[in-house]
Amino acid sequence: MVVNRRARAGGAPQCQSELSLVSLTTKMRSCAPDDSQLSALGLWLLFRRVAMSDKALQSTIRRLPQTVDWQGAAPLFNGKAKDPSRLMHPSDGRRYRCDWLERSITIHSDGNVTCGLDDPHGVRSFGNVHQQSVADIFANPEYELMQRKLWNGHRCVDCQLYKLSDDENIESLPARQSHPTKLVIETTVRCNLRCPQPACIPNNDREIRTRDADFLDIRALKSVADQTAGKLSDVFFFNYGDPFVHQGAEEMLAHLRSTSPSAYIVTSTNGIPLAKPERAKRLVATEGLDRIVFTISGMTQESYSRYHIGGRLDLALRGMLNVMRAKQELGLGRPVVHWRYLVFNWNDRQAEIDAAIRIAEEYGIDDISLHLTNVPTHGASRRFAPGSPHFIRYRRYIENCKGYTADSPVPDRDGFYALEQTGLGPARWSGWQARKRLRLRGGRAYLSVSTNRPGSRKRENHVFIRTPWQTLKVPLLPEVWRTLELSVPEHVDLEIIEVEIVTFDYWFPAEEIGGQDLRCLGVLVSESDETNESPWGGYVPLEAWEVERLAGFRFESPEALVDN
Repeated sequence: MVVNRRARAGGAPQCQSELSLVSLTTKMRSCAPDDSQLSALGLWLLFRRVAMSDKALQSTIRRLPQTVDWQGAAPLFNGKAKDPSRLMHPSDGRRYRCDWLERSITIHSDGNVTCGLDDPHGVRSFGNVHQQSVADIFANPEYELMQRKLWNGHRCVDCQLYKLSDDENIESLPARQSHPTKLVIETTVRCNLRCPQPACIPNNDREIRTRDADFLDIRALKSVADQTAGKLSDVFFFNYGDPFVHQGAEEMLAHLRSTSPSAYIVTSTNGIPLAKPERAKRLVATEGLDRIVFTISGMTQESYSRYHIGGRLDLALRGMLNVMRAKQELGLGRPVVHWRYLVFNWNDRQAEIDAAIRIAEEYGIDDISLHLTNVPTHGASRRFAPGSPHFIRYRRYIENCKGYTADSPVPDRDGFYALEQTGLGPARWSGWQARKRLRLRGGRAYLSVSTNRPGSRKRENHVFIRTPWQTLKVPLLPEVWRTLELSVPEHVDLEIIEVEIVTFDYWFPAEEIGGQDLRCLGVLVSESDETNESPWGGYVPLEAWEVERLAGFRFESPEALVDN
């Protein structure tokens, strides 16, 4: 039985949007951390936010000055700033904390130690495991300085792993612990795929060096594992690149497990490096993993390869199946296998989603999740807009990445979006389903509905109004209120009634108008339940398929998504 339990570790951040070279300079200025002159850091910030599939744009990046003008010079890539506390925004007066700074170290493939999962290009450095002990690195005063600056309202440049302090009664930061309890291991910065991911593109570009070495030395990893033996609670065996492109990954995991037997160890892969059964069996046999996340997005080669460029769907699925079979052959219960399906507007059809869930069932996959993402923004799914039929249908599988909710407002618990001032007066858009409470006056209630959907003058849209005693089918007039008078049976003694509003003619502004409005809209509903209009009475008979579909309808309140 496939269930959806959230993975304890998410993936690396993804790209945001594609921009033309024409808009590059303007956008760089808006991305800079302050209003200072345009600098290479401004472009670096932009670089993290755009989908750089355009080779001309990549070429432009390579021709940039190799220094960052941000409170002193530092290289654009592979900078390894030894004073990363200067790469922080001015204070906003709030208090922040970062668990990654307080409890963890992140080791890049060249041994450089940075923080968290948000330094793809090696900008920060707290030390190097080839040259220093873990204790010496973790005692670097820069850690504590950054913690204090966060506490005083200085957020890190281009990183969102910090969180607002949730305890206002704490007057000062707790004492820093003496050793890390979380470890992030980047076995390699290289990947066998070329996803349109601006964080990863320079890492796989031979003309751009973001690390001094592409593969982590096994001896260095073993030394770190020995130094942290028995002290680790969590190990994240992934960062940038696919960890299993490193041929020594299994040996590393075996040593980590032997030195930290109680640590929770998770990894993430595209699956293709495990397409050979003997490799997958060797991995499982180490018993080094508690959880493995396979990111496989699409159920046809065409849809899969639009994001996983250079990959083969059959090999990715084979890698995942090989791990499941190896568990069975070896009689082992771990690792838990989690399939993360990134949802884009080219792989979000019901047929593809159902096929993924069906294959997960057939393979015996432990977890499958549908990961909603706004990265790249032109690929964001409209069918999965919060509150849409797809959202309701697959809600138990859904998770989402940071930023998705910013572009996809969630309807309230009654299925309505925020109040708007329209040409008809104050009104709210419903989703495809909503419910509204109406006051009764003289045994009657009034509801006004309309639409301003493009093309609605040529194509008639309908809404169904349901009460416990009747279902009405109402054709919508564009930009004109259609006021409905709802009668209540004589034996009903109520002051307020609740009506359900359902439409199968829902629409997506991003699709029909353009832009980034990813809502799934139903009908406009007047905020007022009073009217001077003459009630409309020309209800339309329901068709047989509508009666059947409505018979199985039950209103489901949309739930707010939480960023992962």
